[in-house]
Amino acid sequence: MPRLVTLLAFWIIFAPPLEASEWPSLRRGPDGRASVAYNGGDELNEWHYAYKSNRRYKTGLAVWASPALAVIAGRPVAFIGGYDQTMHALDLAEKKAVWLKVTNGEIQSAPAVGRTGGLDVVFWGSADRTVYAHVAYNGRRLWTRELVEASTTLGDVSLSSPLLHDGRLYITCFAYDRSLSRNSQRGWLYSMDMRDGKVFWKIQVSSGFLSSPVGIELDNRFHIAVAARRGILQFFDVSGDVPKKVWDYQMPHEVLGSPVIETNKENPLLFLGSKFGNLVAIDVRTGKEKWKRMAGNWVDNTACIGEIDGRNVVFAGSHDYNVYAFNASDGAFLWKKHLGGEVYSAPCFFHIEGRPYVAAASLDNHLYVLDASNGDVFTSFYTGKPIWDKVSKGETLWGSPAVMEAGGETVLVHGSFNDIVFSLPLLKECSLTALARSPNSLWWTLIAVLLIFLCVVLPLVIRFRTGT
Repeated sequence: MPRLVTLLAFWIIFAPPLEASEWPSLRRGPDGRASVAYNGGDELNEWHYAYKSNRRYKTGLAVWASPALAVIAGRPVAFIGGYDQTMHALDLAEKKAVWLKVTNGEIQSAPAVGRTGGLDVVFWGSADRTVYAHVAYNGRRLWTRELVEASTTLGDVSLSSPLLHDGRLYITCFAYDRSLSRNSQRGWLYSMDMRDGKVFWKIQVSSGFLSSPVGIELDNRFHIAVAARRGILQFFDVSGDVPKKVWDYQMPHEVLGSPVIETNKENPLLFLGSKFGNLVAIDVRTGKEKWKRMAGNWVDNTACIGEIDGRNVVFAGSHDYNVYAFNASDGAFLWKKHLGGEVYSAPCFFHIEGRPYVAAASLDNHLYVLDASNGDVFTSFYTGKPIWDKVSKGETLWGSPAVMEAGGETVLVHGSFNDIVFSLPLLKECSLTALARSPNSLWWTLIAVLLIFLCVVLPLVIRFRTGT
């Protein structure tokens, strides 16, 4: 035990800065890229992680939420939760669970990883109305804070991914009280102390579900964007003791994802998709619409922004089976790629040996990695059938992939709806690649089935019915 304490103390004192390894919000940064660099030298191989919790799945939950990736004590670690009510810390190099922490509710969104009190800490919200803070290295509890008081009439409670900035944690919470006297549905934005969970302030933002908050510095003042499911996007200055609303914008339709914001512009744009296919670009300083483009169907998750050849490109997945790429400055259409199913996940953007790629998951049970320059399929993975019999469109929450950039050891991390967390190498042999089919092969299969029906099955049925 003394030796362990000494090693831990040594690590705390001499650990490298967390610049490259922290994951302070839903998709790591305001641009939603969901990728982090790792240069530790460990070999990262294929791994299928399954955890049997004996909890029954019910419609409306994420099987696995999106992961947060970080380099903890020199080790590449994924933090991920889901309907099993458990936060899992997974060492991607050793291919083992480092620690597990059970809560009293489902974990429906990604955790955040940041540094406070000299420690790397993982923060997350659970449907048990509580925010958790545990030491990332060993899972030791730092603090917990219940945001909503329990009552017999309390219905659904939903907590977003945290947003970490300058010692503060920001998180949204939706609570539905079904009592006759207090019947209410409220969505709150909280500001908390990362060190002990103390609540600095809370404001009601909406009467419904809220997105995860996204933050950006403007003129040395920190601002937060939050989208309400009913379509109202609000932008707050939270630098002072009391938050001040700067502007709001009414989206064309219901919103299911979170905003993303450019980080490399003096006058950045914010991008947000809506339920019926609109992708809107908004000037962050003024709240005015810059441009709007239409996909063929729902954009029900977060977009991401990547830089290609010196210009920002916005990537979004749609339920019309396509991943879209638009020029961020003016919305000019660059390319779209038709996949084998509805693209339900948020895309992630990353590089391998200097070349840009984007990855997304679709409802044909595949993960696709595309060349971000032109949309060509680089590789794909078959991730297995869902654990449910049937879920209609829009009835459940989806987790999205993230990437540990490590040159030739780069891996894609994804919690699939078949109840397995996959760590998939992109430049090595992988068993799921052999099982994958291209979108074209899926369409050829459907055509073959149709021809068999028209040329064989239908004539036999007609002949049987006519008795000839």
